[in-house]
Amino acid sequence: MSGASDDYLERALSDFNDKVNDLEPGGYSEELLEAYVNRGSVLKMLEHYTSALEDLEAAAEMCEAMDADDGTYVKLYADLGELYEHFGMDAAVPLRKAASRLGRISSSSHHFDARRIVTTCIRSSEVLLDEGHAEEALQFLEKALLATESKIDPWMRNRRMEAYCLLGELYDTLEEPSKATESYGEAADIGADLMRTGNLEEAEQLAATYMAKAECELDLGMMDQFVADSDSAILLIEEMYRNGMTDSVKEATDICHNVAAEFMKLGKVNEAERYLMKAMSLTLEGAKDYIEGHGKRPEIE
Repeated sequence: MSGASDDYLERALSDFNDKVNDLEPGGYSEELLEAYVNRGSVLKMLEHYTSALEDLEAAAEMCEAMDADDGTYVKLYADLGELYEHFGMDAAVPLRKAASRLGRISSSSHHFDARRIVTTCIRSSEVLLDEGHAEEALQFLEKALLATESKIDPWMRNRRMEAYCLLGELYDTLEEPSKATESYGEAADIGADLMRTGNLEEAEQLAATYMAKAECELDLGMMDQFVADSDSAILLIEEMYRNGMTDSVKEATDICHNVAAEFMKLGKVNEAERYLMKAMSLTLEGAKDYIEGHGKRPEIE
């Protein structure tokens, strides 16, 4: 976080401190609930996690006693989900509450615009997937995909790709490789299009998507597609290496070895040898670049 952002957040925190101090003597109110939610959010961004948790849990207590608006309710419990994950608590508990009103929020809801809906849903789904609650992440990803549908600006397209990647991970976790392959395919198509126009934010994510899709295709016995997507990943990693976007081609050589191993299982020795030679070529290229960049090792006298 930049110094300017820190200064802005510190000023905001001071303002919210004043509001909480002014409002607390009067007991529960919508204004106090808002102040607690806003202060907790700022404290979380400043990485004062214990204080943030105290504020948001106080807000949750008020929220259950009052009829909070949908935007405040979803934001509060989504933020609590992130904090619960940070402290090793069960993040699914607050995120279930957020999900209960997720369908009622829109870009006109309090605390939300179109982008905040998308980022909240993606982040909440990541938390749930990390904690092993794949099925409960589905509702958040469906909301993110709905919010990014038909959007053409690069930021939204990148988030749509991200959501489809997470959906692929979700179905992979649920051992539904056909649905996972379809989701990864959607992500790969969006990523390839963004790359062609120079708007792809993370080439690494596209390479990882090709790799994940290839693994699902292998599980389904789709050898031709497995090889094609493995090739796409190899070519992309090579391009990233040439452009200084990664300092190693190891992932590409690993993919070559994996493809070679699958061809060997099928008795296709020539095809396997071709990928082993490709892996060797990549390794030699990486070694050559390292030597040219660092100079030869000095001789020992």
